[in-house]
Amino acid sequence: MQEIILRGKGAVKGIAEGEALVAKEPMGFWSDIDVYDGTIINQKSPSMGKSIAGKIFVFPTARGSTAEAYAVYLLKRGGSGPKALINVSANPTTVAGAVISQTPMVYKLDKNPLDVIETGDHVRVDGTTGEVIVTKKK
Repeated sequence: MQEIILRGKGAVKGIAEGEALVAKEPMGFWSDIDVYDGTIINQKSPSMGKSIAGKIFVFPTARGSTAEAYAVYLLKRGGSGPKALINVSANPTTVAGAVISQTPMVYKLDKNPLDVIETGDHVRVDGTTGEVIVTKKK
C-alpha cells in the first residue's frame, strides 16, 4: 500500500484516523450539511448525499457566518460529526467549531490535500504536529 506523509499546521490538537471524504468545493457547515445526520445537502455539490459522520473530512475551506462554529459543535454533539478536518486554508469559524467540539484539525499542508487525498483513502490526522498520513485505497 502506498503511504504519503503531508506536513502542515495543526489548528486543533488531537489524533484521529479513518476513511476520507473529500469535497473539492468550500463547504458551509450550517448551509451545506444537515446538522442532525451529517449528510451533505447542497444540491450543487458533487458530494451531495454523502455523509461526513465519522469521516476525515477534507475540503478547501469553509464558507458562511459565525454560526458555522455552532454547526460543527452540533454535529459532534449529535454523533454525526467528522473525526477530523483537513483544510487547504483555515476559516476562523471552522477552527472555533473544531475547538469547541474537540475535533482535530490541520491546514496549510505542504501539498494540496485535494490533489493527494481521495474519498475512501485511509487518513491519520495529528492536529498537534500537523502531520497527515494517507494510505491510498486500492
